[in-house]
Amino acid sequence: MNRKERRRARKQAAGGAEAGGAWVPPTADAVAGALLQHAAGTSPLAGADPQAELRIAVGHLESGHPGEAEPHLQAVLEVRPDDPVAMQLSGVVAFELGRGEEALERLRQAVATAPDYPEAQHNLALVLLAHGQAAEAARHFRQALDLRPDYPQAHLNLGNALRAAADFAGAQAAYEAVLEEQPDLVEARLNLANVLRERGDDKAALAEYDRVVEQRPDYGEAHHNRGICLGELGRQAEAIAAHRRALELAPDDAEVAFAFREAMRQRVPDWHMKMLADAGRNDAFAQALARQVRPGMTVLDVGSGSGLLAMMAARAGAAHVYAVEGIGELAEVAREVVGANGFADRITVLDGRSTELRIGAELPERVDLVVAEVFDSGLLGERALTTLRHAGQQLMQPGGVMLPASADVYAMLVSLPRWRSVNPVADIAGFDLSAFDRFRNPYTYLQCDLASEPHAALSAPFHVAHFDFRDPPPPVRSRTIEVPATAAGEVHAVAFWFELQLDDAVSLSTAPGRELDHWRQAVQFFDQGRSAMPGEQLTLTVGHTDTRIYFEL
Repeated sequence: MNRKERRRARKQAAGGAEAGGAWVPPTADAVAGALLQHAAGTSPLAGADPQAELRIAVGHLESGHPGEAEPHLQAVLEVRPDDPVAMQLSGVVAFELGRGEEALERLRQAVATAPDYPEAQHNLALVLLAHGQAAEAARHFRQALDLRPDYPQAHLNLGNALRAAADFAGAQAAYEAVLEEQPDLVEARLNLANVLRERGDDKAALAEYDRVVEQRPDYGEAHHNRGICLGELGRQAEAIAAHRRALELAPDDAEVAFAFREAMRQRVPDWHMKMLADAGRNDAFAQALARQVRPGMTVLDVGSGSGLLAMMAARAGAAHVYAVEGIGELAEVAREVVGANGFADRITVLDGRSTELRIGAELPERVDLVVAEVFDSGLLGERALTTLRHAGQQLMQPGGVMLPASADVYAMLVSLPRWRSVNPVADIAGFDLSAFDRFRNPYTYLQCDLASEPHAALSAPFHVAHFDFRDPPPPVRSRTIEVPATAAGEVHAVAFWFELQLDDAVSLSTAPGRELDHWRQAVQFFDQGRSAMPGEQLTLTVGHTDTRIYFEL
């Protein structure tokens, strides 16, 4: 993990707020305490001045030069290896220099040596959070707060850890605690707005975004997230304006550019009918539900749509099924469908998002099985990871059944000459139509049926990613791979598909030539392609966020 990736991991863990992942140096009292021990002669520093060494190290860290801080900390630790101040600072340095396991070890040692040291608890929690260990991070943030209740940064980062663990209610409470003490802390207010949006309260979230951009008009992250919120509220023109402002403030940010272009792009949701007509998909889910549902089980159908999967679960013997649907009109139709098929007494259709559901309110208790078909042709475009992470951690019984259980993504490099003429849009029928390209989103993928589309495969299929939906991965991961070309041609795009493992016996695949109708394959074009020769190694970056898989050539 390089420095850029470590900072991105801390920023992601912080929910996008700039101050959320900041290191906390030792307090003046903590440094003074350590220095008094040195001054008392308990551990003479072999000619070095401990006060100077520690102060120099802190100065280097605060100025962003961890490598220059390291020798000063080593000088302290050589003569006093159990010094918790130097130990925890050396853990911070190790993390900044890419030595993650060493950082955890040193910070754990600091906490074990001085459990009443709030900065060590806080910084250990930050490293744990950057490593995806949100639950343990939250525990150490709480310990820091027990030691120092007036610790707004620990409150802020506790919220970030709870948010990463999909405990949105707990995260909201933590951010609100920060704002009670520091109402002008815009990073806390931005994170509060983000978690309100994730809980489905877009109106309250928008009010908080408005306060942030009013207080800090140049805060690009706030304009970006405000635009997403406005889009979810159906206020598309305002969303585009917000995304445009965010892009002006951060012209090189790919995620900001993606959101702006997504707001510009108009979509017709015709996939509902295609999905219902996909017999292969329907049969696979029916088989898996018949295998996994047991008498007496309660089932949650996430993104129920027509209620089809909910009725399959009821037919398989579920005692009760809760079908949650975020689009009100669809939920109303689902109630009619459920009633018409005689399941009104065993299926409850709930309006809203699954992330809004509360145990003891909409759901009497945690369910035994979660079934969700929230996948697009690119697998993640319907917020599958966010939805399933929350459902598994907050709504399902420990050891419950997640259906589907996992997915694997595969890809290959392709030439698609017919589609290349509009990716990007350029000369059409002898006319320059390049201005029309602003309505295309170059950062996203398109649905394609490779079996019927003229194309040339320029590589063999290769594995991209594995997703265990019972324990979804952190939202940002990327890696670089070498892909050998198998044929000569112009690399226009990456075509990719997925295999869903519904349970240990039932699976379905969207690979080219399979019988599934509505998913087909996804294709991401490269605006700047390149020629390839057989045997040539092509370097490809592959990664994913919570909402998309992406490729860079």
